[in-house]
Amino acid sequence: MGFIFKGILAVIWLLVVPCLAGGFYFRREKRTCGEYLLAGYTLLFAITELLSLTMIFTKQPLHVLTITYGVVAGVLAFLGARSLYKKRQKETGEGAGTYCGRRTEATGISPELVVAGILILFQLVVVVLYAHMDEDDAFYVGTATTAVETDSLYAYNPYTGAAYNVLPSRYILSPFPAFLAVTSRLCGGLHPAIVAHTVFPAVFVFLAYVVLFQYSRIFFRGKAGEQGIFMILCAVILWFCGYSVYNSEIFTMGRIWQGKAVLAGVFLPFLFLLCMEIFMQEKPEYPWSLAFLANGACCLFSSMGIMLAPLLMGVFALLSLVKFRDGRRFLKSVVCCLPSLILGVVYILVF
Repeated sequence: MGFIFKGILAVIWLLVVPCLAGGFYFRREKRTCGEYLLAGYTLLFAITELLSLTMIFTKQPLHVLTITYGVVAGVLAFLGARSLYKKRQKETGEGAGTYCGRRTEATGISPELVVAGILILFQLVVVVLYAHMDEDDAFYVGTATTAVETDSLYAYNPYTGAAYNVLPSRYILSPFPAFLAVTSRLCGGLHPAIVAHTVFPAVFVFLAYVVLFQYSRIFFRGKAGEQGIFMILCAVILWFCGYSVYNSEIFTMGRIWQGKAVLAGVFLPFLFLLCMEIFMQEKPEYPWSLAFLANGACCLFSSMGIMLAPLLMGVFALLSLVKFRDGRRFLKSVVCCLPSLILGVVYILVF
């Protein structure tokens, strides 16, 4: 019974709370459930980056970070639930009473989408029930386990158990293991290794497909059949990705519980999508602030995120400048890169 209760907590903290937080972010407009979930995770990961670095450098214990994150996420979820309820009350016609709003296109569910859903569900079952052993877990999962057992944040070396004399400069600015430790605590003490190898794969592989589905909605607007074929193709490519240990697909299917895998499999594709829909559109599909938050979220996962996110956004900013000849738009693009740029300066000056 205790394990079932912890599983329910995991569903609440990793699916319900982010979705409601996304409802708060999009409180002034109507979006799909997938967009709520992506926006909620982007917001929460950016907040986690800020809170984690603050707690680490001020040498706060893990339980302080857990309580702070839990309160912030809970408040955002409550506000999101209230805003969604108010929108539901105002809805009329065919969309009335639905939890998540539909956008301008109403595609329905095609047989191809059903097949894609079955393939994706099968993959989720595989990544949950089967295990992949990865040497990097010695640090990433070890850091989270050490944090939980010692109620500390980057105070002890997970390899030796000895106290750090100097903070690990390679990892300290991207403390994704701290999020793993916080999730472990919030899920009723579910062991970090279980969260990493069982819970995170189900959630983040699903999140990767949510991102890919957003691409299908852009490429094949209003065409459910084509969207389904696109998702089937994505599922097949991910399923047969084991030809290399370096591609983003193997990171998604094989080691998604690590921050750099979430970066490669979920948030860099999502950031690319945001750049297409914000930087390259005369009327942006999403708010500029979402690109800013996505940049901050990428910093949480890996030091590569601190470098790759502004590079990706910088390329699109230059393309946008060439396309629109708008200096103000270019300045907005630069502002969206500020989290990465600030952390880059911190790394140079401090480490």
